[in-house]
Amino acid sequence: MRLLASLAVLVALLGPGPWADAQDRARAKEVVVAFAAEPRSLLPNTIVDWTTNNQIEHIYDRLVDRDAKTYRPVPGLASGWKVVNDTTWEFALRQGVKFHNGEPFTAASVKATMDYIKDPANKTHYLPRWAQVKEVQVVNDSTVRFVTEKPWPGLIDRIAGSDFLPMPPKALKEHGVQALAARPVGTGPFKFVQWVRDERLVVERNPDYWQGAPDLSRVTFRFIPEFSARLAALLAGEIDIMKDVPPHAVELVDRSGKGKVRSTVSSRINYLALVNLKPGPMQDVRIRKAIHHAVNVDELIQQVLKGRATKMCGALSPINVDFSPGLECYKHDPARAQALLKEAGVDPARLQLTLDTPSGRYPLDKDISLAIASQLGRLGIKVNVVVNEWGTHLDKIKNRTTGDMFFLGWGPALDAQNTIEQLFMGKQTYSSYGGHRAIDEKIAQAVTIVDPKKRLEAWAELQRLVHGEAPWVFLWQQHDLYGVASWIDWSPRADEKVWMFEAKVTPR
Repeated sequence: MRLLASLAVLVALLGPGPWADAQDRARAKEVVVAFAAEPRSLLPNTIVDWTTNNQIEHIYDRLVDRDAKTYRPVPGLASGWKVVNDTTWEFALRQGVKFHNGEPFTAASVKATMDYIKDPANKTHYLPRWAQVKEVQVVNDSTVRFVTEKPWPGLIDRIAGSDFLPMPPKALKEHGVQALAARPVGTGPFKFVQWVRDERLVVERNPDYWQGAPDLSRVTFRFIPEFSARLAALLAGEIDIMKDVPPHAVELVDRSGKGKVRSTVSSRINYLALVNLKPGPMQDVRIRKAIHHAVNVDELIQQVLKGRATKMCGALSPINVDFSPGLECYKHDPARAQALLKEAGVDPARLQLTLDTPSGRYPLDKDISLAIASQLGRLGIKVNVVVNEWGTHLDKIKNRTTGDMFFLGWGPALDAQNTIEQLFMGKQTYSSYGGHRAIDEKIAQAVTIVDPKKRLEAWAELQRLVHGEAPWVFLWQQHDLYGVASWIDWSPRADEKVWMFEAKVTPR
């Protein structure tokens, strides 16, 4: 009842606003999508952030895409590829494709994009992710080769996503990075119109798109940080698609007459990082294990998420192609937690920890963090929960200025390299754990193994090693709940690509 009352107030406060009503939008084939945050930049290949890239990918295309159902790599701007030798991949490029400014897409675009990523002056998060690439060779206008330092069979998984979005080389050279940041120019299904900071990003149909023009004429991304405000806007008809409907509000949306909840089990994983990259109690594996035993994951899933999550026992979920079954979950065991703390010489009543969390970015993230703090409090541990704006949260993780713990989601998490390498080596942008020599060496070896069976065995061993180190409280595989207006034909994907090229307006 409190939820319904709060929403009624929010709907009244929103009023008609500056947005065309839903019927007018449907006739004009215009859709409003609400995300928790605005892009951190409109430059592609710069910020590792789902919210940023989901919006940028309406303007820019992937070189290699993923199938919407199998999530296997499929042609994008590259029409095909082959392995020339253990250290060389060759990509055939789609011909006749143009950037929004009329500039042709060629092999020079691919090379210029890699040059941008590899230039330290650009401070892109993707630089370490492409460290294994020695050079990009232009064979001809429609053929390009990626030459790597060592064998890298996982290159195709790395490139099949938002890690490589080709940029226009002439515009990049003549006008510079800042001009592209202000007015992005891609080959994608929509063209940039306007970015009003802290409010909205607007894109419009690219009638000349190489896959055919989108059904939608215009897409507006609105930035609404709080779940309740997003939900109220959906119920008021102010927005048409929202991410992360609170689990307890699913029935409310389905009965509203405004839309329906469409759900999928996501590849995204949620975890509580136990930070060992700075001095503090999390340097001790006994304390990390104690924290894990003190957190009741089943209770969080049932009480807070209303069952809308799939518990994980390790760093990878079953949807991950390199997932190794058989890891035993850390059981909720307060007595074991107490014993481990005693063994480490720590009195829980004197242990004070800080937990950083975003609010509105992941399903009930702040509520989960507060509930974890309460569970640890049952042992006498005092936890200060710091709630961050999304950009601030990412910056604190990147700059290693979080507290002892932080809540984060990671996805799409479809292969081991893009999770284990990125999150358990201390030099990586968003890692919280590092300094384990054996893990570092085995990761470096695993990414070079060409034989699929041996590579799978190597990742299985790493999953066991990581599990034993308890670098996180392993939480769950996220369930994504989207509120979608009844006049929109669109289905969510497990890889979380919210791509309005796949959306259509249905007759009412």
